[in-house]
Amino acid sequence: MKIMVLFFLLLGTAGAAAAQAPIGADAQLPPALRNRPDNAQPAAGAALHAQALAKLEAQFRAADLDGDRTLSREEAKGFGFVSRHFDAIDTRRRGAVSFDELRAYLENAKAERR
Repeated sequence: MKIMVLFFLLLGTAGAAAAQAPIGADAQLPPALRNRPDNAQPAAGAALHAQALAKLEAQFRAADLDGDRTLSREEAKGFGFVSRHFDAIDTRRRGAVSFDELRAYLENAKAERR
C-alpha cells in the first residue's frame, strides 16, 4: 500500500513538473538551443563553417590575455589545441601565433586528410 501511494505521489509530481516546462524545452540542450522556433533549420555547409570559425575565433580572443591578437606559448596553455600544436602552427618561429596562422594550419591539416 505504501509503495502504491509513493508511486502515485511520484507520478503526480512528475506530471506537474512536465506541465510547467514550456513546449519544446529540453534540459539536455544548451540554453542557446532551447525553444528554437520549429522552422529554424540547423546550419550546414558554409553557414556551419562560418559558425565554427566564429566560435574558434572567440575562444582564441578569450585566450589572448594581453590583447595583442596573438597567443604566446604561455597564453596558448589556456587554449589546449593551440598549446598541443603550437610549434606546427608557429611556422615563422616567432614564439606567437595569430588567428590567421591557426586558420591556415587547420586548412592545411584538412587538405592533408583528403
